Amino acid sequence: MFRLLVYLRLYPHIFFTCNCFKIHEFYKLLKGIEFTGDEIILDLGCGSGLQTLLLGKRCKKVVGVDVSEKSIIDAKSKLLYLQTINCKFMCTKLEDAQFDNESFDKAFSFCVIEHISNYYEVLREAYRILKKNGQMIFSVDALETIDDERIREIHRKRGRVERYFQKQELKNILEEIGFKKIEVSAICKSTFAQKIFTKRNIRVTKKFRYGFLRSILAYVILLYYEYQYENSDKGLFLIAKCRK
Repeated sequence: MFRLLVYLRLYPHIFFTCNCFKIHEFYKLLKGIEFTGDEIILDLGCGSGLQTLLLGKRCKKVVGVDVSEKSIIDAKSKLLYLQTINCKFMCTKLEDAQFDNESFDKAFSFCVIEHISNYYEVLREAYRILKKNGQMIFSVDALETIDDERIREIHRKRGRVERYFQKQELKNILEEIGFKKIEVSAICKSTFAQKIFTKRNIRVTKKFRYGFLRSILAYVILLYYEYQYENSDKGLFLIAKCRK
């Protein structure tokens, strides 16, 4: 219970999202990452800007980029109520944004890379615009615990997923680009996570919604089961952390 209360205090985003996986993903991505408060941070594929603004509370400036005009409009509307955060949203592809070399201290991305067909070019561009020893922290779909090809294909089509990544494959890609101190780990490894994911994707005829209270309860249960599977190598998603 104490551990849960700590999470609630440190990661208030759980009050704004109705997806237990996104709650867990955000916590795992930020775990062990140090913020000085002076960083300039990139959020690649920022969507409607929730995670971008949460990152903005920890840094000097945050820039969110996304190719969806609607998402950027939604993101900018949030800034009207959070003017204390130094944040800029841009509707563009990363490779078209024309950022200067070594513009960012950190680059984050929350399950976006798997939706990009030219993911290698995008990761290489992220490497270029990171400062020396800058950090790249991101998540991708893996679905290594889903054996049912029907579920994998449903998720691929509904989520417009270009590819699923594997741990060693992702390490090799990052090494080839030039990243160092690469750590890739699986999350959402339990049978409970697998069950929720499968249930969500079976409901093809209508959009699946967790609901606020159900998502919080599911998150608590997910933490319990994930602890039992902490030594497992396979999960629904992969977390990658590396440095330039």
